[in-house]
Parts: sequence; structure tokens; C-alpha cells
Amino acid sequence: MQRKWWKKKPTSIGHCYTEGLFSYSMHINYFGDILLFSGWSLLTHSLIAFIFLLLMTLMFVFIHIPGLDSYLSQRYGSEFNDYSAKTKKLVPFVY
Repeated sequence: MQRKWWKKKPTSIGHCYTEGLFSYSMHINYFGDILLFSGWSLLTHSLIAFIFLLLMTLMFVFIHIPGLDSYLSQRYGSEFNDYSAKTKKLVPFVY
């Protein structure tokens, strides 16, 4: 919601959102998905759920995040590059 409200401001046009939870992780939404499916995997004690979790995490790390970072770097230039240099990619305070 914070990002949605921020994007409605005229001063936000053409800028990269780096506030709220996105100040801790560049791809906090992917991290949320990993937490959700981790809980599901633990709750169900299912090997299949764990395999999906593992595959999803690997796809985020090796496919989605690099592609999105490349796009954002082209779109926002040095603003995104500065943000990327000081913010973790996926897991807050870790990676």
C-alpha cells in the first residue's frame, strides 16, 4: 500500500521506490513469497511442497532478480544503481 500511495504523488513520477520495506530488501515481495511457501512446506511436511519452494527460490535468485535488476538499471539509471549498492537483494540484512 505504501508503494501504491507513493506512486500516486506527482513528485514520484520517474523515480524508483526505495522506502518502506523496500529499504531493507530490493525484492521484498519475492522474500514474502519464500516465507509463505516455507511455512506451507513446514506445515504440510510435504517433499513436493519443499521441492516447489526450492525451485521457486532458485528461479528468483538466478532468473527473476537478475532480469528485473537489469531492467530497473536501464529504466532508472544511477538512482537504481545507488539503491542497489546499499540494499540487499532478497533477504533483509543477509543477501
